[in-house]
Amino acid sequence: MFVFPRVRFKDDFMIGAPPGAKGASTRTGWMNEDTWPEFLDHLIQHTQCTPDCPMLLILDNLKAHISLKAVEKAKSNSIVMLTLPPHTSHRMQPLDVTVYGPFKTLYNRALDGWMRSNPGKTVSIYQIAGLVNEAFLSAVTPRNITSGFKSTGIFPYNRDIFPEEAFAPSMVSDRPNPELQPASTGPSTSDDPDGPLPADEPPAADANPSTPRGPHGCASPADSDVPSRPGYVSPREILPLPKCPPRAQTKRKRVKTAILTDTPEKQAIEKAYEERQKKLAGKKQNSKEKGKLKKKAPKRKIIDSSSEESDVPVPLDDESPEDERSDPGNTDLNEDE
Repeated sequence: MFVFPRVRFKDDFMIGAPPGAKGASTRTGWMNEDTWPEFLDHLIQHTQCTPDCPMLLILDNLKAHISLKAVEKAKSNSIVMLTLPPHTSHRMQPLDVTVYGPFKTLYNRALDGWMRSNPGKTVSIYQIAGLVNEAFLSAVTPRNITSGFKSTGIFPYNRDIFPEEAFAPSMVSDRPNPELQPASTGPSTSDDPDGPLPADEPPAADANPSTPRGPHGCASPADSDVPSRPGYVSPREILPLPKCPPRAQTKRKRVKTAILTDTPEKQAIEKAYEERQKKLAGKKQNSKEKGKLKKKAPKRKIIDSSSEESDVPVPLDDESPEDERSDPGNTDLNEDE
């Protein structure tokens, strides 16, 4: 399914698309709660899933995927919607592991070929579907698809498919764990850029105290083999690994892996949907009340100067203009008198 960044969809966008492909458009070009049910209809049409032959749909935790309309459609058509834990799709999503890599490579190759065949021209939105068709037939093959399910441990099922190194934290994005940090009583006087070690983990004894250490207190593999000698400068001192700042506290709701079509999860989605509808109704009601209050606000009374002149007689004195005193056609003053 193609999602184009346009307000209105045109059939010309799908020229040269793979057979059976579907096209849609959104203002941002991203999937939203309106286009996601359309994709489910497209998926049901091609897979023909039934209660006797259900289908497993592996998703991330995008907000559009967890909409009530989509969950109800999936449950009524025997689709089991399984969401992955956050930040794990690059290891657990079969498409990301074995399909999208070759697909992007072949798409870039097709794009280069088009630009060489059309010198001086730029690729527009009308050529995207045709270029995708060239890469799609070569990348989305049964071999790559089955390899993706095997590499992620989904089928054949293998819970030990990921080694222990896959769960180790990254040294480049190393940041202190706030739960293990001791309460600071004052400014730290340590020269160690990585900060002091936790109180419950004393530093291990080292035969060579001058050995450079990494972020976790272990000897650096790049520097541990280099003998300490006068004048030696470690590469880590010249270009240390960048450190991420402490994680900012956000109000984002923490999500987890879940089967959205299960009854408890579906009831939770229904409850959240009803709460959102109540909040929207309350906001609309408040806006209406504010509009009524603005309409009922007292208006300023405009005083007409002509009415005051008609009620209060205007005396004729020496300061009044001569033309008003001598003009016989000035009947207003005569009538008031």
